[in-house]
Amino acid sequence: MDQKTILNILNFYGDIGIDIIINQFQNGDKTKLINQIKSATKKKTNSIKELEKLFKNFKGCNLKKTATNFVKFQGNENANLLFIDGTPNTEEDQIGKSFVSAKGDLFEKMLNAIDIKLDDIFIINAIPWRPPGNRYPTEEEIKICRPFIFNLINLLRPKVIVCLGEVPTNQILELNQSIIKTRGKWHYFKSDLVNQFDSEYKPHILPTLSISYLLNRPDMKRKAWEDMKMLRDKMREIFRSYDNNKKINMCYYCYST
Repeated sequence: MDQKTILNILNFYGDIGIDIIINQFQNGDKTKLINQIKSATKKKTNSIKELEKLFKNFKGCNLKKTATNFVKFQGNENANLLFIDGTPNTEEDQIGKSFVSAKGDLFEKMLNAIDIKLDDIFIINAIPWRPPGNRYPTEEEIKICRPFIFNLINLLRPKVIVCLGEVPTNQILELNQSIIKTRGKWHYFKSDLVNQFDSEYKPHILPTLSISYLLNRPDMKRKAWEDMKMLRDKMREIFRSYDNNKKINMCYYCYST
């Protein structure tokens, strides 16, 4: 990693309020740089729009050089429910927007099945630039974007976070596991990058299968449906305004096509 790239990363983290403490940095070791990032005492970014602009202009991730577009934030900034997708696919990269075409249709069907509207959620990508050839992102690429995602979470303060796939799950939970192992149960943050701002803030985090995965593996929609029922029940638990007696038109077959 050259000096210019390192400075770009440090400057960006400073802009969003992450103080960087480098104890040692030898021979351009990228892993050491990333692992030695420690948390800030306050955040400087005051709005989601400001944070989005900073991240869009960030030059520390090599994917920015090959992607067509930065995939923008979407949704209600007052939402209590945040969905984090992985990386953009080819069409999303071309348009600069998440969940388009078949992927968007299936996602909306899943939300409708549990009576959640697109207007009531916020959507971001764990990495907003498409990797070349739609390859899996590297560990470095995932980690470099992590402080940005944590800062967005601090600004939005959702009560529930749904991670769509392995990339966002491993990114914010700081794991290295298959989504098959992590899905189907609730998780909580362990990182100081989030808890530093408010030790009482403990959003409920639900990993589930990505929409792209479900399009390629329709046989796994039953598993996704189990996760969606968990989400529905958690939202009901948190928000008593939900009508628990309402008949829900839910069945995984609702989004089987």
